[in-house]
Amino acid sequence: MNTRHAPLPDTTPLHAQPAVPALDETSLTALRAPSVRHLLRLRAEGRLSRGHVSATAQCLNVSDRTVWRWLADATTTPATTASPGARRATRFEITPELRVLLAYWHGNASAVHRELVARAHTTPTTPAPPD
Repeated sequence: MNTRHAPLPDTTPLHAQPAVPALDETSLTALRAPSVRHLLRLRAEGRLSRGHVSATAQCLNVSDRTVWRWLADATTTPATTASPGARRATRFEITPELRVLLAYWHGNASAVHRELVARAHTTPTTPAPPD
């Protein structure tokens, strides 16, 4: 006797299921700045709550911590309000040369730093081009 069974329904509560963003990544990124400005306004009025941050994070498909970091960045550096979460030119990046040095020193960042400092002291500096 061959009995077919229908697949069992998903009984996971809706709040426990991963959210699927309704908007594409470009739209979500575009909504960051107005969202942060609104949260800053709420903070200035003394009405900002965790619920506001959590709802914003869920709508933008990021973590609550990310939204709190955007607010902190906007508070210390107001220019970041225009593009929260965007990479900054001053951000430290691991270059291919640093990857090689990290591999050579078995991940010892202090040893890599010492080597880079030693190189900087022995490498002649070139003067900046005239303006």
